[in-house]
Formats: sequence, structure tokens, C-alpha cells
Amino acid sequence: MRHSILAPLCSALVLPGLGQIINRQFIKGVLLIALITFLFLAILIKLLLDLSAVMGEIIGPDMSFGRDKLPLLIAGLRARDLTVLWVLVFLGVGVWAFSIFDAYIFGRRYQPSDHEEDFF
Repeated sequence: MRHSILAPLCSALVLPGLGQIINRQFIKGVLLIALITFLFLAILIKLLLDLSAVMGEIIGPDMSFGRDKLPLLIAGLRARDLTVLWVLVFLGVGVWAFSIFDAYIFGRRYQPSDHEEDFF
């Protein structure tokens, strides 16, 4: 399969940075994988911290959580400052889009020679 098709598909559907590795841009691919992993973990930690703070406020000493407290949970999450979360999500989408675009552009330019072994 041509690199201009396979590389962006792998970056879009499997893992951002995988298309760069297919295009033999190993350092860029590993850096993109590390960056997207860091952003994913940062988003997850931010969500868990916010959820923990809101749950601590609404559960109280009885440590019970029922359907009656679900609207309080949603209202508490909406009241939190989610600016950092939105910045992290925006950066993650940007890295993902850059990975796809770069894999496509470089895949169009890169065609392995006959004596060079291809991945796929």
C-alpha cells in the first residue's frame, strides 16, 4: 500500500506518530507518541482530580452515592474551572491533526527505493 495512504490512516486511526514511523521518521514518530501519551495522561489526571473534588463535596460523611446525587455531581463539574482541561484537549487534537497531515505530506514525498526494504 502506498505510504501516502497507509501512514495518515495509521496516524489517524491507530496511534498518532505511527504514520511517521511507517515513513521512517523514527525520532519524530517516537516524539509524537510520547507527546500524545503525555497529553492523554494529563487529561485523565485532570478529569480524575476534578471528579474527586466534586465527589468529596457532595458525598459527605455518609459515603453514599445514589441517583439523587447525580444532578449535584453534574452541577459541581460544570461549576469547576475547566480551562486547563480544554487547553489540554485542544493541544491533543492539534498534535493528532499534525500527525495525520505530516504523515500524508511526507508519505507523498517518500517512496522507498527498490533495494530498500519496506515495512508493509
